[in-house]
Amino acid sequence: MNKTLRSTTLGKFVTIASAGLILVSASASADTLDFSGLSIGAQGSTVLVLPNATITSFGSDIYVGAAGIDHEICALTGGGNCEADLRVDFSTAVNNLSFVTSGWHSGDHIDVNVYSGASLLGTVGHSSNGLVDLSSFSLVTSIYLDDSSIGGAGMAYDHFIFAPVPEPETYAMLLAGLGLLGFMARRRKESAV
Repeated sequence: MNKTLRSTTLGKFVTIASAGLILVSASASADTLDFSGLSIGAQGSTVLVLPNATITSFGSDIYVGAAGIDHEICALTGGGNCEADLRVDFSTAVNNLSFVTSGWHSGDHIDVNVYSGASLLGTVGHSSNGLVDLSSFSLVTSIYLDDSSIGGAGMAYDHFIFAPVPEPETYAMLLAGLGLLGFMARRRKESAV
């Protein structure tokens, strides 16, 4: 194989490989907390371990399907309503976090405390069914749902959507891909001269 053909083949391979590294490292897709694999009803535990988060109830149990709408969860009190506090600890820091509340009745209210490590980033109050948008907070590692409902039945939570923060290895792959592209561009420029 002559030198020019070998150089062209190597150049194409390096270009494709570096583009692949860039695409793999740049893809930050949305992730969710998936409760659909859990059976409807009381889970018999105050802790749920999911692949991307651990959920802890500060009540008597975690209930799935509380509002009868989907596979939403709630933290049961000893009296059987959804008014206990709940904490969600993410496996890695997340951005663009939001979730949906349902089952609201008059008197139901939660304060969502948003944390990055041990630092409180802020608190958002919520007293209705619908979207709780926490996308203004970055590097969220946990949220604490402080239920201060009085006279209601409490709220259920579902559709937790977020973007995991890329690990350092992802940035290393991105830099490696960009470096390979730069190397090939310089090599082509030198061979053209």
